[in-house]
Amino acid sequence: MGTKKMGEQTYEVKYTGHLMDSDNVYLHFGYTNWSDVSEKKMRKLKNCYKTEIVLPAESEFNFCFRDEENKWDNNYGNNYFFMPGTSENYDWVEVCDKEPKTIATTSATKTKSALTSAKSAITKKASTTKKEK
Repeated sequence: MGTKKMGEQTYEVKYTGHLMDSDNVYLHFGYTNWSDVSEKKMRKLKNCYKTEIVLPAESEFNFCFRDEENKWDNNYGNNYFFMPGTSENYDWVEVCDKEPKTIATTSATKTKSALTSAKSAITKKASTTKKEK
């Protein structure tokens, strides 16, 4: 993934609609009135198709889905949309904020590192004390 610009946020898109029996499903999307249209192949999991997108700051996310045979799920011609901070829900589509993992990992790594250093210092001191006797 490229470097995110200020205000951009990563979202996870899950799909469980009528294209679920397809071998491949693609997220067809754009931002605020379908600008910068792109398409992304989704990962097939046991009970859904899933992918991540980076939503530019203050943009509406416009999207629909298609399969490898060019069958579309465009919400009965209305397309799907998502705006951060709103609660637009669909029965077979979920868009959720992807939590950054680095904060928790960094904190846990620092704690583990500090404990390892303290343990090492205690072990070193204990072995030095035994040698002096």
